[in-house]
Amino acid sequence: MGQRSHSVEMFGEPFVLADEMIFLLPKGGSVTIEKDQFKLLFVIQAEVLHDLDGMNGPRPLRTGDILVCPHFRWHRFINPDPHRVAQPHIMRLFLDGEAIRRRARVRRRRPESNLSDFVFHHFSQTVQCEGAIDSHINGCLTALRRETEDQDVGFRHRVRNICTDLLVAVARKVGDGAGPKSPSPEKGGQLLVVAAKEYILKNIETPLTLGEIAWNTGKGEEHLARTFKKETGQSVFDFVREARINRSKTFLLDTSLNLTQIAERSGFNSLSFFSRSFRDLVGMAPSDYRKHIQSEVTPGPRR
Repeated sequence: MGQRSHSVEMFGEPFVLADEMIFLLPKGGSVTIEKDQFKLLFVIQAEVLHDLDGMNGPRPLRTGDILVCPHFRWHRFINPDPHRVAQPHIMRLFLDGEAIRRRARVRRRRPESNLSDFVFHHFSQTVQCEGAIDSHINGCLTALRRETEDQDVGFRHRVRNICTDLLVAVARKVGDGAGPKSPSPEKGGQLLVVAAKEYILKNIETPLTLGEIAWNTGKGEEHLARTFKKETGQSVFDFVREARINRSKTFLLDTSLNLTQIAERSGFNSLSFFSRSFRDLVGMAPSDYRKHIQSEVTPGPRR
């Protein structure tokens, strides 16, 4: 069915599990999951169809989508290509749906002070948010992967905080209780950084220049560089390099790709620069990282 990695459990109610899953869909085939679950799916990479209990027929599931599934009896992933195997890559967050519903029945709900009540209030139905993984959510997913890789002291507390941040971010995407707000002038720098990050992440596979990024944010190069450094503590191209390395980690899970292909798909113009950058940021060579991750990968259960 697939391979599971970066899995973590036991980080507090209402959470059950967070992991990454690469599904293996045969040519023109499908995989069906039959289980009553409450889950959020963050699509890292996919061009497939999916059908879900309660939906009106198959719908496209693409890179950048977020799917909220509070309750379903079955969920099917479909490969529409009869000539090629599909490998959708998804980060998953599972919650204890029964406990959430049970609490909602017996107590007065306080969604702004109790996380289970928050989930019940904001995620009452299946919702697919197309292209909703923005720079903030991408940063949360990157931090989640880093914590599960390092497993440093207190990592489960950090995982819980990150997953809580994800729930709030998705709730705001869905739109419950979040009316339109006019940005205050003092947030101009933050908005510029968000716009720059959005453009970078959408074009991470292509060569990028500071002028191109600045032009697409409507600001000058010097202003962008100065503001980005002030708001984030890193340069624009430090962020670009970090984003490319994080993208390469996704490809390194796919053993059918060699390192040169991974470097190209991650936006690096040479294998040597990719390897050097990876070692600088991760502390090991890409090939060693692949071996390390493969040693921890487990066959994916039907979740």
